Amino acid sequence: MSSAFGPMASQVSGPHVTQASFQEFSQDILHNLFELHARHGEIAAIEEGTQRIVFLFDPALNQQVLSDTSTFEARFFALRGPKTSSQRRVTSGLLAMNGDQHRRNRRMLKDVFSLQAIASYGDTVTHLIDRHMADWRVGQQTDLNEEMTRLMLSITSTILFGLENFDQAYELGELIAEWVAQNHKVGTGALVPSDSFSTGYETLLATAQKLEASVLQMIEQHRRQATVGKDILSILMASHDDEGGLSEEEFVGQTCVLFAAAHMTTAHSMTWMLTLLAQHPRVAQQLYDQINDDGTLVEPTNASELPLMERVIKESMRILPASAYSQRVAAQSVQVGPLHVSRGTPIVFTPLVTHRLEHLYAQPNVFDPDRWLTLKPKPYTYIPFGGGNRLCIGGPLALEIIRTAIPRFLSKYRFEIEANATVDAEVQSTMLQPSHGVPVTLHPADGRFTSVPLSGNLPELVEMPEPESLEVAPRKPR
Repeated sequence: MSSAFGPMASQVSGPHVTQASFQEFSQDILHNLFELHARHGEIAAIEEGTQRIVFLFDPALNQQVLSDTSTFEARFFALRGPKTSSQRRVTSGLLAMNGDQHRRNRRMLKDVFSLQAIASYGDTVTHLIDRHMADWRVGQQTDLNEEMTRLMLSITSTILFGLENFDQAYELGELIAEWVAQNHKVGTGALVPSDSFSTGYETLLATAQKLEASVLQMIEQHRRQATVGKDILSILMASHDDEGGLSEEEFVGQTCVLFAAAHMTTAHSMTWMLTLLAQHPRVAQQLYDQINDDGTLVEPTNASELPLMERVIKESMRILPASAYSQRVAAQSVQVGPLHVSRGTPIVFTPLVTHRLEHLYAQPNVFDPDRWLTLKPKPYTYIPFGGGNRLCIGGPLALEIIRTAIPRFLSKYRFEIEANATVDAEVQSTMLQPSHGVPVTLHPADGRFTSVPLSGNLPELVEMPEPESLEVAPRKPR
């Protein structure tokens, strides 16, 4: 794909280093990541004054950073806030923990994200998907990303926190999304404070205070229950180890971070997956044939029974990973590839770029699920859920939700994107998401898959086949 810094004034000041404004870089992270890789190769840094941010693109460098949790610490949130603030407490989830605290909290979360636990959520997930689809109608025009976001709010609020009040769940989800976005925007300015930093910081602290109040209200609802529920928060509240249970601060932090990570990234993953299928009729046709048997949905008991579904998931998460980047912070001065990295320097790794390296993936901008028939990527070359000891603990649950949802969608509906629609991808709050949604029309599941011409930057990210309509024998919708 073509890439450019756009409005960001910048200049190469040495091997692997570009002088640039952090604020301007953050205005178009998507294109600027690709531009940095094009300029500098396996590793790059942007520098403003005495501050640097380092970017990794090479799997070997990913491995160095992701496998050494003592030298490279997690710091998902740039601004933790004052010690007594709500911001400090709501950022106290697993993604911001290190050392013994991280190991203990991850150990206490392990059981609720085990394969056995995930299987126990299956009936609930299926029910919520079917309930959401019950409101869909043939001929309906809708925003695919909005639909997936609302669905994941319902699923997340129910299986993670036992919230059956959808209005309460949606309000909490919107508040968390707003808070995450503010963290990203203000956190960038914190590296080199601008005149607008102070105002943004005060807004962030106020949003965190409102968020904490909502989460504490939800936790109190759980405590009033006479019995332990089957949702993750209820199980966690009843969990203890030799040191006792989680602290109030840990509960608040885990709740906020788990909710944000679960509903937003999975919603974007399903949006991109359905968008890619809509624009690749022959792949969609093959998958439709695999999940249907004379109009009846095939409900597999394990992933191996729908092999193309697995390949579609892997390929979609390769070419359009919902988690576009994440970061670590150097806990001490260290050499990373050709760069000396000072203590406190943020280090970014980005699946968005690593997954498109030509020496790792042939024709990297082509959506080709069949590459996974033979492809066996080495560690740290395929990292949709990160890598090392901090591999995303909720990844298996997200995959199971996707495996359940996509076949159910396609068994009842065919999604057709509006012709010539502008579909733009952008990176916000570390996530790759549609900036203006994806407008689709719902058709009966007739197998007549059609791709359309698109505007926007999505065709730059993914080489789209020529628009076509498949001529197939009529199918009986389920």
